[in-house]
Amino acid sequence: MFHRTPNPLRRLARRCLIIVLLVVLSPRVDAAQHADPPSPLFLPIIAHVIPPPAPTDGRPSWSAPLALSADEHTLWAVNADAGSITAVDTETETVVAEIAVGEEPVALAVAPDDRAIYVVDAAAGALTIVDARTYTVTAMLDVGPEPAGIALSPSGRTAYVALTAADEIVVVDLAARRIVHRVAVAAKPYAIAVTDDADAADNDETVLVTHFWARPRADGEPARDDGREGVVSRIRAADHGVGEIVLPPNENGFANLIAGVALHQDRAWLPHLRAAPDAPVGLTTTVFAAVSSLALSEDEVTEDANAYLPLNDQEIFGSPVNNPVAAVPSPDGERLYVVLAGSDLLEVIDVADPTAPRLVRFLATGRNPQGIAVRQDGARGYVLNALSRSVTVFDLAALTLRNEIIVTGETLDAATLRGKILFNHAADPRLSQGSWISCASCHPNGGADGVTWLFPDGIRQTPPLWNAAATLPWHWSAALDEAQDVETTIEEIQHGVGLAPGTTNLLGRSLAGRSEDLDALAAYMTHGIRPPNLPDTANGDAIDDAAARGRQLFAEQGCQPATAGRSGRSALPGPAGTLDADANGMIDAVLRDVGTLNPRDRRGATGFDVPSLLGVGLTAPYFHDGSMPTLTELLAHGHPNAAPNSIALTPTDIADLVVFLRTIDAAAAIDAVGSAHRSN
Repeated sequence: MFHRTPNPLRRLARRCLIIVLLVVLSPRVDAAQHADPPSPLFLPIIAHVIPPPAPTDGRPSWSAPLALSADEHTLWAVNADAGSITAVDTETETVVAEIAVGEEPVALAVAPDDRAIYVVDAAAGALTIVDARTYTVTAMLDVGPEPAGIALSPSGRTAYVALTAADEIVVVDLAARRIVHRVAVAAKPYAIAVTDDADAADNDETVLVTHFWARPRADGEPARDDGREGVVSRIRAADHGVGEIVLPPNENGFANLIAGVALHQDRAWLPHLRAAPDAPVGLTTTVFAAVSSLALSEDEVTEDANAYLPLNDQEIFGSPVNNPVAAVPSPDGERLYVVLAGSDLLEVIDVADPTAPRLVRFLATGRNPQGIAVRQDGARGYVLNALSRSVTVFDLAALTLRNEIIVTGETLDAATLRGKILFNHAADPRLSQGSWISCASCHPNGGADGVTWLFPDGIRQTPPLWNAAATLPWHWSAALDEAQDVETTIEEIQHGVGLAPGTTNLLGRSLAGRSEDLDALAAYMTHGIRPPNLPDTANGDAIDDAAARGRQLFAEQGCQPATAGRSGRSALPGPAGTLDADANGMIDAVLRDVGTLNPRDRRGATGFDVPSLLGVGLTAPYFHDGSMPTLTELLAHGHPNAAPNSIALTPTDIADLVVFLRTIDAAAAIDAVGSAHRSN
């Protein structure tokens, strides 16, 4: 279905060497016969010889959803929704193969000798190896839950894979096809890069890992612009020792959703969103597109604050932009190509002097661009458009569009696709004022951003949208009784005109059917978002035993197993549009006073809508106000309104419960592992 055989004549004409061999024909001649010496005969022989790849020494490797082969004859791209990767002939700009590789490929790397493609599959938790010559899958290695990025050592003998759900970097021996080390790092490792100092050695390199969520500062508070800090891990390839680089908050907030890392000589570029959760909410606050820079040396890695790029600073860069996911330097380092997933743009910035950046141009891409690959001569660039199912080809010398190549077919139904586009888009004035924010800015991939915001209701921790159809009503104050009610978020938080303007009396009417686009957005949120996979407890008897003990404690305390993703207490008590008899904007029947009211709250005096425990191990911090940084601290703190028959938890009890809670993914919940907890 996926494999398309390339045209052999075209490849023969381009890649074969015509070798003329001198062949001396020596016919048998009788000794007595006087004959002239034989004349040499030149026979042209066509031999199919694969040329050696271009030298790759000195080229760092970093996470990306697309990459060029070393000889630059082939572009490889992932198709996450289709479960495939595509090979594009860069000379003819045509697809030569599409290969099924699993469930949800998100990043890939090309071997330096061009013989293999290494693909990480987030949904399958796998590293898939593809033979680049035969377009076939040759191996699939289980690496762990939710891999997000991959990069190779200079020799190509080692792969480093970031496991977002396990807080680990997996080190893979690619020749032996086995995991040789697991490196524990801070939470949410995401993008990854490996330096190359061009000395043909692997063990003197540095591995840089971004962490998708900012972490709380030692003296920080939830819902404050300086309450958290960005983190990048630095791993020594020689001994896997780990250090950290901190990106402190600045006037634009704190560095969050650090989606990429790319290298040029002694500099790294990190695209991200700055979060500023405190009041006031405006164009240059709340979320702010930016790129940070790290200075690299043999001894240390530090942030270069003078090379910080505030992309939403209109005096420097003009139009506001949304969700930078990649920032890739030109081969000479004088330009930076920033991929803007929420704006459908490629931003070209002159960084010849990184302390004095200059906007060169915006180039329109397809829908939801996710990455860029640039040729070594700098003349051409390729942008992967995830929701157009295409690659845009740019002439980077002239800064013009060359071509758009469809790389896969559509796999989503029309409504879900349309909803996914709307969810990730910021440039439509119906969705956002000035193109500055999208739904995905706070719910990347349908999850959460880890941020506690100051909203009209008060302090509110961002919840994920996993299995959202089963968790209505939504919001901590139970203010939304159907998915279409996100219209109020679009109008009040994103300051868009709205998809169904004038209809935000949410609990007094149903919005379903009032806007085709709003219905499509609702369809995506309720049925198009995959819940994450969590670490398997089957990693040793001690871990399995701890999870079993934690599960037993959970049950003994009256915590309720329920259907996947439902909180048990939170269920619609009637049809949408009929649930607010007292017109207070909340569904009072599902609210529970759990003793967590914050002085900065405007709503919550009568309680909160208790959330599901689906994926709870990945949703820190906890409580509606983000006041509990970890599950351990939450359990040690105790329930503010503990029931009379509650028991005091010992440190061992707490440790066992944490192990158990971290196993509650969709599969565990369906198996009645308890996706609900007592809320009184």
